Amino acid sequence: MRKIASVMALVLTAGIAVIGPSSVSAAAAEQSVTEDVWNESWWRPAGWNVVKIHRYMKADGHHYVTGYINAPNGTSAFYYDRSYNGGKTWESFVDRRYVNGTNQLPEKYNDGGVWYRVCGASEWLNNPYGNPQWGYNIACTAWY
Repeated sequence: MRKIASVMALVLTAGIAVIGPSSVSAAAAEQSVTEDVWNESWWRPAGWNVVKIHRYMKADGHHYVTGYINAPNGTSAFYYDRSYNGGKTWESFVDRRYVNGTNQLPEKYNDGGVWYRVCGASEWLNNPYGNPQWGYNIACTAWY
């Protein structure tokens, strides 16, 4: 079980969980061997949008992640955040693109001390970077 270093915002709206940003302790940040993991986060600017991250192991024995989005409710920014310390600090907007509908981010190598999360933001709605309203104008998955 992962120990959470910061409180995760969990809001249940219409039976759907909206998860805000999180960071994990150094011990929990160690990447465990997982064969196939999915995580998703929802936001609602004008209807429900979702970002997902898929972490998996390939035949070469290494882990990879791929990000997905379904944003039918207006053009949204879609990108990876990348961290080398389990989410304490990170680089944003890796492979950023703008989508209206479904899309996929490039596959990323996910072993050796690098973590990724997938984010989606409605940049046209109340400055999601300067004034993030988790679950309303921005959403990010957990770190993997």
